[in-house]
Amino acid sequence: MKRTEFSDYLIDLNGLNGLGFSKWAFYPGMLFNSTEKWWGKEGKRDTPHEGLDLCLYRNKNGDNCTLDTTVKIPVMYEGRVVRIIDDFIGKSIFVSHGIYDGKGNQLYTIYSHVEHYKGIIRETMLHEGDIIATITDAKKKKAKMSSHVHISVAWIPESLYYENLKWETLNDAGIVALLDPLKVISCNYTILRYR
Repeated sequence: MKRTEFSDYLIDLNGLNGLGFSKWAFYPGMLFNSTEKWWGKEGKRDTPHEGLDLCLYRNKNGDNCTLDTTVKIPVMYEGRVVRIIDDFIGKSIFVSHGIYDGKGNQLYTIYSHVEHYKGIIRETMLHEGDIIATITDAKKKKAKMSSHVHISVAWIPESLYYENLKWETLNDAGIVALLDPLKVISCNYTILRYR
């Protein structure tokens, strides 16, 4: 599986270079497999983090900047939308990619806390870099965190029915093998200390 240019697509589609984009910025709790919260009163998560939360970037002046609800989210690889479900802030879009591991599993990417674009429905075929969504406004949903897009990457059995694609399934290591998105996405980043 080749590394995705997702970060470059996201930066270009949203004109972040014109805003002085330098690198992505993450609090430890935004990273894959973290057991820490990065929002609210912080503390521990109920389960390890299933992916990566994109919310912040550092500009060339060294300032931390936030993504907002106008940010367009591209798809990582060519694929097909197979399921769209509600999550606790917005929607989660599951995309299958026709990439197989030779052990009966197919590669999926999941984009969460988003508002899907009109026309992005189940069975929509996508090219790498196509826009599928924008970030949901977390404040309108009364979530105690900043608006962000959550990205998960996973090997999921080909035999799993699409109706079973939900967060409980993603948290079941006996079914799904989650991958660290930072090992799939080509990007520069920094880890921030908590305030």
